[in-house]
Amino acid sequence: MTVLSIAARIFNEREGENIPAIYGTVTTGTTWKFLKLEGEVINIDLPEYYLNNVNKILGILASGLNEVEK
Repeated sequence: MTVLSIAARIFNEREGENIPAIYGTVTTGTTWKFLKLEGEVINIDLPEYYLNNVNKILGILASGLNEVEK
């Protein structure tokens, strides 16, 4: 996942897009993990979120979308 986030940043830079943060998600379908790449720093949300807590997962996804819209 980290490699994909860095690749996305490089792609955006080459396209002339200055994107301050790239958000990522890894899921098995029932277990979810989240990360955020800002510059050279990768923040990994350490807890695993399980599908039985879908409201929390949707809240995290919505939070990332809200930051992007700002």
